[in-house]
Amino acid sequence: MREKSWFREYGLILAAGVAVGIAALILTASGNPKNMGFCIACFLRDISGAVGLHSAAKVQYVRPVSIGLVLGAFIMSVASKEFKARAGSSPALPKSRVIKWSMPPKARTSG
Repeated sequence: MREKSWFREYGLILAAGVAVGIAALILTASGNPKNMGFCIACFLRDISGAVGLHSAAKVQYVRPVSIGLVLGAFIMSVASKEFKARAGSSPALPKSRVIKWSMPPKARTSG
């Protein structure tokens, strides 16, 4: 059995780390706070503030980087045919059921 070389086994991981490091440098130079760079936790904190889940005024906006990450991941999953919708709205539902579910409970009648 032939052993794999170190570069073949870890080269892609190393390249991904270098790419993320360069992206963090570019984002920091472009205006992201110096303590953030390419911090996914920070991006999630900012998005949760933008949708009103907390009230810290400094972190209540959606960064364009976050939108780019989500769109890029979606495009890559569609391009590689790995995208599978598992939940969400279903346009195949009959309109009567959608209207019934959207009415307040007192307005629903059983008949």
